[in-house]
Amino acid sequence: MKPIALFGLALALTQAVARAEETPTIQNDTVRIRAVKQGTGYVLQCQVRKPGAEWRTVLSQVAAYKSAPWEEDKTALDDLQIAPGGGTKQQPFFTKTALADDHQTLILRGQRDVHHVEQSIALAGDGQVRVVVCDALDASPTAIERVMSHFYFTPDGRSKGYALPMDFAWLPSLHRTAAGISGDYTFRSPAAIVAGRGLYAAIVPDLNMLAANRQVPHALDLRCSDHPGVGAYGLPRLSYGLSTWNVDGHVFMAPGPAAKVGSRQLTYGFDLLLGEAGDGADVARRTTALLWKKYGSAAFQDIRPQVLPFEEYGRKYAYVNQLKKEAVPVELDGRQCWGINNAFRHGANFHAWENDLHVGFGIWYYGDKWNRDDLRRMASGMMELSLAAPRKEGAFPCIFNFNRKAWEGTLFWTAEPAWARDGYDTAAMGTTAWWQLYWAENFKAIPQAARAEKSAVDLAGFLARVQLPSGAIPTYYDAQLRPCPQLKESATTAIGGAVLAKAALITGNARLKKAALDAGRFMDREILPKSLFQDFEVFYSCAPLPLYWLDPVNGIPPVNNLAIQWSADQFLALYRLTGDRHWLAKGEYCLAILSLFQQVWSPPYLTPPYLFGGFGAQNHDGEWNDLRSTRFVSTYADYYKATGNAEYLERAVAACRSSFAGMDTEENHANRINQYHQSPGYSAENQYHGGGPVLQGGDTGFNWSAGGALAASAYLEKHFGSVWVDGQLKRAVPIDGAKAEILSWEGQKISLRVESALTTLPHPYVEPRRLVVKFGRLPQEHCTITINGKDYGVLKREQLESGVTVSADSSQ
Repeated sequence: MKPIALFGLALALTQAVARAEETPTIQNDTVRIRAVKQGTGYVLQCQVRKPGAEWRTVLSQVAAYKSAPWEEDKTALDDLQIAPGGGTKQQPFFTKTALADDHQTLILRGQRDVHHVEQSIALAGDGQVRVVVCDALDASPTAIERVMSHFYFTPDGRSKGYALPMDFAWLPSLHRTAAGISGDYTFRSPAAIVAGRGLYAAIVPDLNMLAANRQVPHALDLRCSDHPGVGAYGLPRLSYGLSTWNVDGHVFMAPGPAAKVGSRQLTYGFDLLLGEAGDGADVARRTTALLWKKYGSAAFQDIRPQVLPFEEYGRKYAYVNQLKKEAVPVELDGRQCWGINNAFRHGANFHAWENDLHVGFGIWYYGDKWNRDDLRRMASGMMELSLAAPRKEGAFPCIFNFNRKAWEGTLFWTAEPAWARDGYDTAAMGTTAWWQLYWAENFKAIPQAARAEKSAVDLAGFLARVQLPSGAIPTYYDAQLRPCPQLKESATTAIGGAVLAKAALITGNARLKKAALDAGRFMDREILPKSLFQDFEVFYSCAPLPLYWLDPVNGIPPVNNLAIQWSADQFLALYRLTGDRHWLAKGEYCLAILSLFQQVWSPPYLTPPYLFGGFGAQNHDGEWNDLRSTRFVSTYADYYKATGNAEYLERAVAACRSSFAGMDTEENHANRINQYHQSPGYSAENQYHGGGPVLQGGDTGFNWSAGGALAASAYLEKHFGSVWVDGQLKRAVPIDGAKAEILSWEGQKISLRVESALTTLPHPYVEPRRLVVKFGRLPQEHCTITINGKDYGVLKREQLESGVTVSADSSQ
């Protein structure tokens, strides 16, 4: 809806009001919004309750505070902030109120200087409120720094630190200094979230309105102190609206200078989520579910950024160009080994970032599918190289230097404070063992399957021996296997704990099971409640921060989403080990936080490339479409298999599609996915790395590139085919460049329409395709299948799970 139409709608609603009320109120069974008289105007009070219970205040635009304990109470009033200008801070902006005749929409109106603002607040469902702000300007052009809505988090109407410490808090990006702000540069899955005292609130920007009305940049904010113009401390305040910003270092944001606006109207909107919750898990899940349902699902129906069948990215580009240049053979102890010679990273990497076993997973799968002995030999050689690393009590180095024909401990700059060249890195060893186990589970035919499993189990034995009494597993060890003080008790524990849980399940070893559970309890007790998802990347990469640093105005810690993914993997492995759903719930909580990094849209103000589905990296860094998304594909897919939640599978597919968006290919150029022209098949590790509107990114290796993307697509195709049909949900999910629709499902008779989605692109892919339709979670032993009008007869469950092959081409 256009801004002028929204303003007219609000005006019409105002005119439809039969009478004014002293405290205009809208409510349903769970939410009540009141316009409370304050001085010369009105401020909002937001309350929630469980059905039949008493109302509890969650948010208020006015609160009591003290600058010091011995002072008298003061009043903090923040409703609508307009800058420059704005008048007195202690009087509300809005002076007129009204109710729509259905008593489901509340209207506030106010005027100051050249600004005539109308705000509509509408009940949008259980625990959800819809807010739209329209600012009609008397003058054009007008200088605008901010037009922002503010809400204090005041559980049960109390302030002065009552809400602190919060059980959970989230902002897309942190503040370097008290002046900072979270600009819309970081709006991947934007939300400002607070939870405490059994209550929660979240602001979720309306991305459709942002896309249509960004005459001024937008921003979110969450601060508990240093509120501009107010000396309050201990008052969490959520904010959203228009705000100019500039990049502040690598990568934070600070308020920018005023923008000259030629339009006579400015508009923004947002959803308020309000409710009661025991911890932050409910609000994190509720927020990410809303973002996916409202924006991600719609974008998922558009096949972009995928423009080729997944395997064609390898057949035409990645495997014949970059892989051919970088894969190097070496003979060690009479065994033929292969590795990706990443000179920038000293050779073949089995690190937490670049890891040849991840690349090799895709090479083996497609080599086997295409019956390519050369690719199978290469992939097998990558596994062989990982097994050739010298072991010390189960620990092993993670870099093979081809120039020196020698092993190095780990990637040097990620472990500088420890012993990088001759020490041991549990994040790197854990990631390597995790993928050794994935190979052993998925590729029974590889000659090293048993040895790969034994290598991972041996590492698990080492991890159990060195585990601290707290349950933590230190990140770094020196050459004598003594733990280093840096990150000694951190979220790196999760990847070690994940390997321990899988090894315990494989072996039935009670000691490994105890160690896995101790690691899980450490994470549950020490990491999740404080959101301390921290590993080496937070402190020793391109956006370094001091150990123990916190956001100076809200106390949120810096986090890296690799640590979040490892945590999700660990808890799922513990669930599979024990059958205890407590661990599954903890894992889904981690997955919800990870989802706050996923791009549920492609912002029109950040183009190119096409950005839907990818991930950022940290809450203090700038990447979009970072190729770590290739690692997250298997995690989301595994959670779908464990829970049946189709959102997880869609997120996995979206992440996989995004992994090819940065490649230099003629099809990407023709379909306006990107305009990189570097070398065929080349892909930057991410885009917009340094922040701001300038497209940045560089090649850091074949794994954080198309090699990792093909590994992700191989995992999806192996488990779900080209199209996946969920027998319990009776739902078809397109996986690889396909469209699928269930035409009918009557008992054991299923009729589908399946076709290629790549034929409708601006530059279509029209080659004939053979799509594999796989069925899963079927309650029936057999079904009668019709696809595209063709009768495939009665098929047994085993046949349906293996897949039905369908011909698809542009003539269909």
